[in-house]
Amino acid sequence: MLLLRKIIFYIFALIYLILCPLIIARMMGVVFNPVTHHLVKTGLVYISTNPPDATVYVDGRQAHQKTPTILRDLTPGKHFIRIEHTGYNDWERDIPIVAKKATLLANTLLIPENWPIKPISRQSYQNIIITNDGILVGINPILKNIDIIQTPQGLTENFSEGSNYTITPLFTKDSIYKKGVLVRLYNAPKSPFILIEATIKDKNKFLWVNLKENPPLIEDISDFFPQIPSRVDWDGSDNDNIFAFYPQIIYRINIKDKAIYLQDPVKLPKRLTFQTLDTEAILINDKNDLLTHEGQWIRLYPKQAFDAPQVYDIAKAKPSTNMYFEEKSGELFFLDNGTGSLCAAQILPFHPILNIPIPDALRFKITKKESI
Repeated sequence: MLLLRKIIFYIFALIYLILCPLIIARMMGVVFNPVTHHLVKTGLVYISTNPPDATVYVDGRQAHQKTPTILRDLTPGKHFIRIEHTGYNDWERDIPIVAKKATLLANTLLIPENWPIKPISRQSYQNIIITNDGILVGINPILKNIDIIQTPQGLTENFSEGSNYTITPLFTKDSIYKKGVLVRLYNAPKSPFILIEATIKDKNKFLWVNLKENPPLIEDISDFFPQIPSRVDWDGSDNDNIFAFYPQIIYRINIKDKAIYLQDPVKLPKRLTFQTLDTEAILINDKNDLLTHEGQWIRLYPKQAFDAPQVYDIAKAKPSTNMYFEEKSGELFFLDNGTGSLCAAQILPFHPILNIPIPDALRFKITKKESI
């Protein structure tokens, strides 16, 4: 009996001596590499996707959790990661894993099998501009055909269901300006105001429009323009002062005080010290992936970190027109190349980006690889 107890004791002691170091090594991120037959320090991968709840496979084996998730105890070297989601193309990459480091595949954009696109307006527009608070202005040569489009910020229902857009004419049927012809339309970033230069009854007019009001408040400020300026601009944080640029002089027009002043170019707001141009490239998805308008094509360039860049054609848009991406709803607004009507493409579904904190106990040096 005593011998049996000694045998059992030595067996448990042996198991303890073998397993205890292995458990401690595992907790310290050290595992046995079956390829090299050596103990190696591991790395990990944090994966989040847009949309979330995608299934992850590592070297052909399914991970226990859907995205966002952390894949631990990966041996150094390349591991093949595949991400699957119903209705989206598979995302596949060879991801290099480094010992004692965490690789972040944060907010990885999944490409839908078919881009959901829907028309919003029946009317054709020459261009669109965006003001603050999600207001789009559909531009046409005749003033009565200029429309104000309210976009549904923070859209939560299914993209294919009923429309939440409201389209109203800027000028009512009884407006004295409705038969005018548009010459130029000015706007400033984050400003709810627009300035319309138009020909009305053979006279050149400048109309200052407050889109915050319902209906929009339209004020004729033509008397403040002694000549046709080469450019008009203002800072969206100060809507009381607009600046008219002439070849040899700059005027500051104070809308509130109804006064005009000679402006010292040195004292111009910083944003107005150079001519700003509208860009046809928009960073989306946590400011990593790129939407561009090239000729008649709107294209998506997902950010690449480990292999050659890819490009996806989304839709044909009217050349030389603006586009607008609404971050909250994940919608892209553009003018259809064939009809000129306003359309919306669902680029990203509206889902909050979920995050899983990496435990401090791992003490891994972070290697950031976002949206690849």
